Amino acid sequence: MQGQGATKIGGGGGFWGDQVFAPIDLLVGEELDYLTMDYLAEVTMSILAKQKVRNPEKGWATDLLDWLKAGGISLLHEKKTRLVTNAGGANPHACAEAVLALACEIGWVDCRIAMVSGDDVLPLIDDVLDGGRTVEHMDSEMLLSEVRDELVSANAYLGAGAIAQALERGADIVITGRVADASLIVGSMLHSQGWASRAVDKGLPTFSLVEHWAPTDTKNPLDVLAGWTLAGHLIECGAQVTGGNSSDWEVIPNLADVGYPIAEINRDGTAIITKLEGTGGSVTRRTVAEQMLYEIGDPTAYMTPDVIVDLSQTELNNAGKDRVLVSGTRGKPAPPTLKVSSNHKDGWFAAGDLIIPGPDAKGRAERTDLVLRERLSDLEGLEIYTEFFGAGASLPNGLQHLAVEPSEINVRWAAKSHMRSEVIEFSRAIAPLVLTGPAGVAGYTARARPREQLRFFPFLLQRELVEPRIQITMMQTLHLKLKEMDPRLDGVLARIQKMAAGEPEGLWRRRVARRVLRRLERPSVKN
Repeated sequence: MQGQGATKIGGGGGFWGDQVFAPIDLLVGEELDYLTMDYLAEVTMSILAKQKVRNPEKGWATDLLDWLKAGGISLLHEKKTRLVTNAGGANPHACAEAVLALACEIGWVDCRIAMVSGDDVLPLIDDVLDGGRTVEHMDSEMLLSEVRDELVSANAYLGAGAIAQALERGADIVITGRVADASLIVGSMLHSQGWASRAVDKGLPTFSLVEHWAPTDTKNPLDVLAGWTLAGHLIECGAQVTGGNSSDWEVIPNLADVGYPIAEINRDGTAIITKLEGTGGSVTRRTVAEQMLYEIGDPTAYMTPDVIVDLSQTELNNAGKDRVLVSGTRGKPAPPTLKVSSNHKDGWFAAGDLIIPGPDAKGRAERTDLVLRERLSDLEGLEIYTEFFGAGASLPNGLQHLAVEPSEINVRWAAKSHMRSEVIEFSRAIAPLVLTGPAGVAGYTARARPREQLRFFPFLLQRELVEPRIQITMMQTLHLKLKEMDPRLDGVLARIQKMAAGEPEGLWRRRVARRVLRRLERPSVKN
């Protein structure tokens, strides 16, 4: 539905760990133009980077394969719904290979998968710092140069341009690394509404500002981009906009079967947010407003790689049952920098729990904590953090006076040190408190294994250092590649397929044909 009408985009997941089979419900229940899946949070990239170091086949969100195997890949093929996801994480290539193999299993041998890379800027860090640039932590005065040798990952938040160009090149599935959450939706809209096609016709680079891609009859391209970005922001957290995690949780119906969101997005930037009919949850001005303000600092300047969004004039209006019209969003030119999510090694850590039930639980919990600290006082590099859950530990600052005398306390310790041996000593010291501390201690956890601690370090990088490195790699089967090289081969391939399904008396022919087909299903890539 390129260039006209509303584009239907489903938001099938909000993070790696969300309900695995929610996208199948969306595909079954609605005719979607695009299905988007957001798997990445701030620390997820560092976890995936560590996985890839241990195993070159890992480093991507494997939940993607779970729902695709459960019928999702067949539904995508049958309904011609295009999938756009950042499940590639630190290893889009391995993710694409796994998905293509699954497509071949159902006979979808002409499946085209695009991989978007270039977000990994770790190889650039030395050049950036050696070039004399001062790079600071976004929320402190800490310098990147102080932790450069301990960096594990550094991924820039890419925008929508590469996604749009990948779809324009015919990709059925787009798998990316770190792309801004809403850009999954914006990239789909750039393709759907003809902006990507115009960029190709005009010879505009993939990494050029997408506001320049707008057709000549587009009024206020920045406002349109801002509207699309807001629609993306509203559905990228999955069911959070349809009543999940809502302050109105008491009146949200049937959260057990909560429906995941659908955005009907228009050419002019307006959108209707809704959900599958007959599912639980609710889409109201209240649920949409809660998600709209989620993770927003300055509502007049929500920074994204594609556009700066101004929400100060945004209007939310009821448009029917579980339908909210979003309009009036304004846009400003994209910022000159891109946010980079990096993580660095910061010693070792472990955590453990004890439960303190009964009278004076708080007092005994505090005494237990003191005993633990006294026993470990000779470990000079060990830092111990204690929380008393049940006694107001989770209350915001200024509200602790609302805490009541608890009947039980869950004591949670977390400890860190640059010496692994000190963290081991900490983990060994918790269980003995059951018999060598105040009376009535119970419920201790298993001895915690020390883990390497990663610390988040966000910073800004000039976008011209990042965007020219964006690469779109198309992956398809050798079968499809041969057909594209010479359409006459289609008949030959059809005969091979017929031989592979032949009668038992043609056993040797069938075996040879099947072997040939397996070779034809191998991935072939081109940049």
